[in-house]
Amino acid sequence: MSVALKTLILMAWLIGMPASWAWADEVPPPPPSTKSALKFAAESERLFQHYCAHCHGTHGEGDGYNSEFLEKDPADLTDIEFVSKKTNDQIFRTIHQGGAGIRKSHLMPVFGNTLSEEEIWGLVAHIRKLAGDDSHPLTLPLGVMKKARPEPISLTRGHVKAFLQWFLKEKSKDELVSWGRRLFEEKKSCFACHRVGDEGGKVGPDLTRAGFDYKPEWLFAWVQNPQNMKKKTKMPNLGLRTDEAIAITAFLSTLKGEVSEIPEEWGPYMETAGDPKRGEALFYDPDGKANCVKCHWILGKGGKVGANLSMVGSSRTLPFLLESILDPTAVITVGFSSMMVLTKEKKFITGIKKGEDDSSLTIFTKEGKLITIPKERIKKFKVQKLSMMPGNYKDILTVREIQDLLAYLNTLQPPILKNLGSPELDSEEEEERAIDIQLLRK
Repeated sequence: MSVALKTLILMAWLIGMPASWAWADEVPPPPPSTKSALKFAAESERLFQHYCAHCHGTHGEGDGYNSEFLEKDPADLTDIEFVSKKTNDQIFRTIHQGGAGIRKSHLMPVFGNTLSEEEIWGLVAHIRKLAGDDSHPLTLPLGVMKKARPEPISLTRGHVKAFLQWFLKEKSKDELVSWGRRLFEEKKSCFACHRVGDEGGKVGPDLTRAGFDYKPEWLFAWVQNPQNMKKKTKMPNLGLRTDEAIAITAFLSTLKGEVSEIPEEWGPYMETAGDPKRGEALFYDPDGKANCVKCHWILGKGGKVGANLSMVGSSRTLPFLLESILDPTAVITVGFSSMMVLTKEKKFITGIKKGEDDSSLTIFTKEGKLITIPKERIKKFKVQKLSMMPGNYKDILTVREIQDLLAYLNTLQPPILKNLGSPELDSEEEEERAIDIQLLRK
């Protein structure tokens, strides 16, 4: 290829390069805007509560429920002395690139792959509002900034299938697992939200038993881009390269907690495959012995007291699903611990906490009703280490019925993760495949 042609290609690539890449190291001064910064900050409070409050606190004081589990205290965003020392560009860069991107704590996640430029500028405005800081007037870049969120990396069936075929052969490589551990614990922000053993945060699932609880293809797809799998998740897209996602998956797959082997008493439930049609009928029968649909949601149908099971066949292993039926309190999915509320009228209310603000608690009761309780009516409340799911299914269901339920739950998979066990890629999957196997073998 001639030098002139190479130069032409390079110029075309630079011209077409996304704007967010173009100023990765230098944020341009935002142009003036007619939109009120205070109004913009108010609109961004919802984003702050969703992505930031668990560490920085609902009012930004650094006292979120997750703060006590972090090795470094979250910044107090109400401290005007601290906040006023930061330029708007510095705050923007911190949110956009994360702590590691500005050579600070890696526990601060990167949000530039998840939120739009407009949303991040809104968070800058909200932080100024929390601190009561008007020393840095914010003129918002509404004329040039992107209002759309970054497009997620396309994750195809061929991509995942190729990963799984390779991973099942290579996952135990010590250097791969060791690298994944370093990424998880020291380089990325995983430890800020996830617990392994006695260390880590409590925003996301406890991953002490990740290798027992989750299928490797799900872990890989999730860490590549969580929003591909659950649009409204609190976990941001960390912008991992494919090889980094594979290394973290390899590390997590080694974590089994205290589960060294499948309990012998589980044997009868796993030795024979059940009938998914019978399992589906049992799941949805409102007058049946299981009546799972009363609490669990699948593809737009069912209750919302329990976890959404729409993709559980792709995410969870068969032993985990069996354990959840036989002993639902063994592992309680994040966000589904039961809460007991005692009102000042001496009335007990039990349910799943769905929201909280300064004035009220919102819970789903065990009867499936969403209620909001003013805090002025609450004498005390307590989160219990108990599941709302009945613990006697092993007594009221037969072995065959539990096998049927497991068979049905295993069918609940999105197309991209369905039936990945066949040995060969079909022609369409071969064309879609986005993994360079030679790269993975390095």
